[in-house]
Amino acid sequence: MIGTLAICNVDETPTDNVRPSINIKITQYVRLSDESLIRLDMDRGVTTGGRGTGEDISWKRTADDLIAELLDLVQADDRHNPGSHPWEDLAEAARRRGVDVDGSTLAALPYRVLLTDEVTVLFEL
Repeated sequence: MIGTLAICNVDETPTDNVRPSINIKITQYVRLSDESLIRLDMDRGVTTGGRGTGEDISWKRTADDLIAELLDLVQADDRHNPGSHPWEDLAEAARRRGVDVDGSTLAALPYRVLLTDEVTVLFEL
Protein backbone atom coordinates (compact mmCIF):
# COMPACT_ATOMS: atom_id res chain seq x y z
CA MET A 1 0.00 0.00 0.00
CA ILE A 2 1.37 3.39 -0.95
CA GLY A 3 -1.25 5.92 0.16
CA THR A 4 -4.78 7.07 0.68
CA LEU A 5 -6.69 9.20 -1.75
CA ALA A 6 -9.82 11.33 -1.88
CA ILE A 7 -11.30 11.90 -5.34
CA CYS A 8 -13.63 14.86 -5.57
CA ASN A 9 -16.21 14.92 -8.32
CA VAL A 10 -19.38 16.82 -9.15
CA ASP A 11 -22.45 14.95 -7.93
CA GLU A 12 -26.09 15.38 -8.91
CA THR A 13 -27.66 18.49 -7.43
CA PRO A 14 -31.00 17.78 -5.74
CA THR A 15 -33.86 18.99 -7.89
CA ASP A 16 -35.54 20.71 -4.92
CA ASN A 17 -32.72 23.25 -4.64
CA VAL A 18 -34.02 26.70 -5.49
CA ARG A 19 -30.66 28.45 -5.24
CA PRO A 20 -27.84 27.79 -7.67
CA SER A 21 -25.64 25.16 -6.06
CA ILE A 22 -23.17 22.41 -6.83
CA ASN A 23 -22.85 19.11 -5.00
CA ILE A 24 -19.36 17.70 -4.59
CA LYS A 25 -18.88 14.02 -3.76
CA ILE A 26 -15.72 12.91 -1.99
CA THR A 27 -14.86 9.23 -2.44
CA GLN A 28 -11.95 7.82 -0.45
CA TYR A 29 -9.61 5.03 -1.53
CA VAL A 30 -6.46 3.23 -0.54
CA ARG A 31 -3.86 3.01 -3.29
CA LEU A 32 -1.96 -0.25 -3.57
CA SER A 33 1.61 -0.63 -4.79
CA ASP A 34 0.35 -1.79 -8.22
CA GLU A 35 -1.47 1.62 -8.47
CA SER A 36 -4.90 -0.02 -8.14
CA LEU A 37 -7.47 1.71 -5.96
CA ILE A 38 -9.68 0.06 -3.35
CA ARG A 39 -12.77 2.14 -2.68
CA LEU A 40 -13.67 2.67 0.94
CA ASP A 41 -17.31 3.05 1.95
CA MET A 42 -16.78 6.43 3.54
CA ASP A 43 -18.12 8.84 0.95
CA ARG A 44 -18.76 12.41 2.00
CA GLY A 45 -20.14 15.39 0.19
CA VAL A 46 -20.86 19.07 0.29
CA THR A 47 -23.29 21.41 -1.39
CA THR A 48 -21.90 24.84 -2.15
CA GLY A 49 -23.52 27.95 -3.49
CA GLY A 50 -22.25 30.27 -6.16
CA ARG A 51 -21.32 33.90 -5.72
CA GLY A 52 -23.33 36.54 -7.54
CA THR A 53 -26.79 36.59 -9.08
CA GLY A 54 -28.54 35.66 -12.30
CA GLU A 55 -26.21 35.03 -15.21
CA ASP A 56 -23.20 36.35 -13.26
CA ILE A 57 -22.89 33.48 -10.78
CA SER A 58 -19.32 32.45 -10.14
CA TRP A 59 -18.07 29.31 -8.41
CA LYS A 60 -14.48 30.52 -8.49
CA ARG A 61 -12.28 29.54 -5.56
CA THR A 62 -8.62 28.99 -5.05
CA ALA A 63 -7.48 25.38 -5.16
CA ASP A 64 -6.10 25.74 -1.62
CA ASP A 65 -9.45 26.98 -0.26
CA LEU A 66 -11.42 24.21 -1.96
CA ILE A 67 -9.02 21.48 -0.83
CA ALA A 68 -9.04 22.82 2.74
CA GLU A 69 -12.84 22.69 2.77
CA LEU A 70 -12.84 19.14 1.40
CA LEU A 71 -10.22 17.99 3.92
CA ASP A 72 -12.35 19.44 6.70
CA LEU A 73 -15.28 17.30 5.50
CA VAL A 74 -13.37 14.02 5.67
CA GLN A 75 -12.16 14.59 9.22
CA ALA A 76 -13.41 12.46 12.07
CA ASP A 77 -16.69 13.40 13.71
CA ASP A 78 -14.99 13.59 17.10
CA ARG A 79 -15.79 16.64 19.20
CA HIS A 80 -13.08 15.62 21.72
CA ASN A 81 -10.39 15.57 19.04
CA PRO A 82 -11.31 18.19 16.41
CA GLY A 83 -9.27 18.18 13.23
CA SER A 84 -8.36 14.51 13.50
CA HIS A 85 -8.59 12.19 10.54
CA PRO A 86 -10.59 8.94 10.90
CA TRP A 87 -7.62 6.64 10.24
CA GLU A 88 -9.04 3.73 12.24
CA ASP A 89 -12.38 4.00 10.42
CA LEU A 90 -10.58 4.05 7.06
CA ALA A 91 -8.51 1.03 8.09
CA GLU A 92 -11.64 -0.85 9.12
CA ALA A 93 -13.25 -0.06 5.76
CA ALA A 94 -10.09 -1.28 3.99
CA ARG A 95 -10.08 -4.52 6.00
CA ARG A 96 -13.69 -5.14 4.93
CA ARG A 97 -12.34 -4.93 1.37
CA GLY A 98 -9.59 -7.47 2.09
CA VAL A 99 -6.73 -5.03 2.71
CA ASP A 100 -4.85 -5.86 5.93
CA VAL A 101 -3.97 -2.47 7.41
CA ASP A 102 -4.31 -0.53 10.64
CA GLY A 103 -4.99 3.14 11.28
CA SER A 104 -1.44 4.05 12.26
CA THR A 105 -0.10 2.59 9.01
CA LEU A 106 -2.60 4.61 6.97
CA ALA A 107 -1.77 7.77 8.94
CA ALA A 108 1.89 7.40 8.01
CA LEU A 109 1.13 7.18 4.27
CA PRO A 110 0.56 10.16 1.96
CA TYR A 111 -3.04 11.39 1.74
CA ARG A 112 -3.84 13.04 -1.59
CA VAL A 113 -6.86 14.99 -2.80
CA LEU A 114 -7.60 14.73 -6.52
CA LEU A 115 -10.07 17.05 -8.21
CA THR A 116 -11.72 15.84 -11.39
CA ASP A 117 -11.59 17.96 -14.53
CA GLU A 118 -15.25 18.87 -14.05
CA VAL A 119 -14.51 20.26 -10.57
CA THR A 120 -11.51 22.26 -11.73
CA VAL A 121 -13.52 23.79 -14.60
CA LEU A 122 -16.53 24.68 -12.41
CA PHE A 123 -14.41 26.27 -9.69
CA GLU A 124 -12.13 27.95 -12.25
CA LEU A 125 -9.00 26.46 -10.70
